[in-house]
Amino acid sequence: MDSRDPRTEHVDDEFKKLISNIARAFGRTAQIKGRRATHSYGTVAKGVLKVLDTLDIPQHQIFSAGKQYPVLLRHANIKGFRDDAILDGRGATVRVLAGDAQAPLSDLNLDEGIVDILMSTGRSFILAEALSFARWAAGPMKSRAAMLQEFPKIAPIFHEIIRDPDSYTQLHYYSETTYSFTSLNQQSFFLRYRLVNRQNPSADTGWLKPEEVKLPLDYLPRVASDTRPETYLQDDFRQQVRSTGVSYLLQIQLQPVSDDAAMNETAKDCTIPWEEEDHPFHDVAVLDLGSILPDELAEALEFNPYNAPPELSLILAKTARETASVNHLRSVVYQISANMRKYQTPSSSLVDWGSGHQPSLPEQYPYGTGKTPSFDNTKPLPARVKPKPRYWANFGLKLIPNQQLDPDLPELGITGALDLMGTSVVSYMPPNLTRTRLDKFSDDFFVERRLNGFNPGKLNRVTGHAWQYQVCYDCSKHQVEPAGILPTKITARFNFCGQYLHPHSIQFTLNGQTETQQPGDENWEWSKRLFRCAEFVFQEAQSHLGRTHMNLDQYAMAYYRNVVNNPIRLLLEPHLEGLLSINKLGANLISGPTGFIPEASSLTPESVDDVLKDEISHLSYHWTPHRQTLPDRVLNNHYDPAAIAMWNLLTQYVREFFEDHQAGMEEYWSEIQAMSHDLVTHSILKPELGTLAVQNNADLQQLCVYVIFLSSFFHSWVNNKQYEDGGDVSYSTIGLWDTRHPKYDPLRVAEREAKQVTLLWTLSHVRYNPIMDVGPTALKNLLWQQRQHIEPGIPLANLMMSTNI
Repeated sequence: MDSRDPRTEHVDDEFKKLISNIARAFGRTAQIKGRRATHSYGTVAKGVLKVLDTLDIPQHQIFSAGKQYPVLLRHANIKGFRDDAILDGRGATVRVLAGDAQAPLSDLNLDEGIVDILMSTGRSFILAEALSFARWAAGPMKSRAAMLQEFPKIAPIFHEIIRDPDSYTQLHYYSETTYSFTSLNQQSFFLRYRLVNRQNPSADTGWLKPEEVKLPLDYLPRVASDTRPETYLQDDFRQQVRSTGVSYLLQIQLQPVSDDAAMNETAKDCTIPWEEEDHPFHDVAVLDLGSILPDELAEALEFNPYNAPPELSLILAKTARETASVNHLRSVVYQISANMRKYQTPSSSLVDWGSGHQPSLPEQYPYGTGKTPSFDNTKPLPARVKPKPRYWANFGLKLIPNQQLDPDLPELGITGALDLMGTSVVSYMPPNLTRTRLDKFSDDFFVERRLNGFNPGKLNRVTGHAWQYQVCYDCSKHQVEPAGILPTKITARFNFCGQYLHPHSIQFTLNGQTETQQPGDENWEWSKRLFRCAEFVFQEAQSHLGRTHMNLDQYAMAYYRNVVNNPIRLLLEPHLEGLLSINKLGANLISGPTGFIPEASSLTPESVDDVLKDEISHLSYHWTPHRQTLPDRVLNNHYDPAAIAMWNLLTQYVREFFEDHQAGMEEYWSEIQAMSHDLVTHSILKPELGTLAVQNNADLQQLCVYVIFLSSFFHSWVNNKQYEDGGDVSYSTIGLWDTRHPKYDPLRVAEREAKQVTLLWTLSHVRYNPIMDVGPTALKNLLWQQRQHIEPGIPLANLMMSTNI
């Protein structure tokens, strides 16, 4: 810890250790969330703070009669929930800025305010000193319940803090903790703040009945019957500021500093409100708010009670048992959290991080030595990109709980269920699409799955032949295991007639022999099965693992290594969540020596790597789905219209985002240049296909559309449909085997087929972060407007935000 910082210079060892422990915990929470650890989602308004012409307080340097300052005010929910209908404490943070009160936004330094005033609902804070607060913050519910008995003040204080208001503007906000006020003639006072609505100063609404506050849970979940939008408070505040403006009155209470140390300690006790009869509120200033700060500027702001001049300073403590220690601790926690969420590493040395060295972003996100540009899977994942508890909870809901349902049955968990199924895993698994189709081996269904199945967009228009479309898979460069069956090359051909495709023929080369089969021929059904197997290999290796997971890894790496402040983080990061973690897991689960593809298919691990490398070497963000759509209108082609609709709406979504955040894009363009440099340096794109360089705004927009399209729509399609086609080994298996070969092992084949259906079940049924649930409102609205084009191919409910499994 930095002995030169006043917050650590004269702090005892117990307090130093507590500061480090709490700051680390909050900092890592901010690092993982990529947002503030508390007060995570907020709205910032800009306006003017006007000190009143007539004051009844001691003369003061800052609060001097008639002075005007530019000001920012941020409203948020204390615990950081996105949903405003979750009953929580509500916050108001004021930053008084230096400069001309009427200056345009571009002329102001938003990062260096004169003073930050942090306030929330409730006159008091729940605990008086840092030691007990640390117990509450880090303790489980059982410990908190015990503390409710130990500190009976907590319950009534929470009754004041937790609110259910209709508007942020109809609440009273208090600093709760005590600050220092020094007058021009050097008189010393203790200081507390309050903020009220200027037009209706008595309005303090949203009170709950005491019995409704279910402690030790320090918030109330959304009531089931509550239909208010999750951003109803934010929306109301924005609308009021933009339409009529919002006006607040800033008030202060003062209490002289005494020669009596015990009396001073009581004055600093944040659990004790100052009664107005003894310490009246003095009107100090009016805040007139008339505009909303753009999100990219608002999100980057760091508020801290330590940001104050000597005349309004934070009171420091020497021990964790003093009443000033809560605000002292908060100042360090907020600084560390801000550094961690913005830079993923603390820029200060306020906290003892154990190792003593916090690596830079490139050090935290090193490239591996594999054939494709991706995260080095031999290194630990940074906390920010590790799976969130909510992900594991969602994942766990797909697993059978460990229960003894019947004395005659084994204990049923995943292991127990597999034991119960024994060698009948394949037939015991839930049915998929093909198992419920009586026509699954029909020619019409064969055509339909080439259009809308788990490997779409592969049909190519050809001329000069008796057929008009074909899908070709070339396996000639890939090694096949002994007893494995995989054609060197296989092509399915289709006629276009009457706005439908019809199978024409399948030509394949196997064991050096080339043959062509047509509908009705003796080996026609075998040729279709052979094609489905080859398609499965390339669906999993190219479309699923290659085009989404590993292709997007190179964009995620360049992003995480460089982007800190540029507002594209607000656009892209939700679509990158879970990618690096699942790719690291997938290095062993899907590819790798023991992965699903080499284990279940006849390809060797080296061949899988070669397929991936070849696929990514052909992929560039300059691609659009318009290049691969069928030029003819095929009536049962649902993928192409869905892909085009999705691409077009994402183009609009990204364009509007860029229009709203242009200032931040320009200010932090250097981060995009650094991201571009990493993309180009590590790219394996074939030179004749161009470059991944991001040279201008249009390139960046195209890259964002591409990444979001693949992360959400395309991955959801090729991943969530896997069980539809691959959950039935009699219809489609990723590995075919020659039963006459001396290396053929029927038990091994059964194990491989079991792995296929069980893995594809999990991959297809973990639905984490669906767009229509957690996505941005603008994106959800665009999807809803285009649902008639998208839903014939894939339900909107099945579109996920990111490639997280």
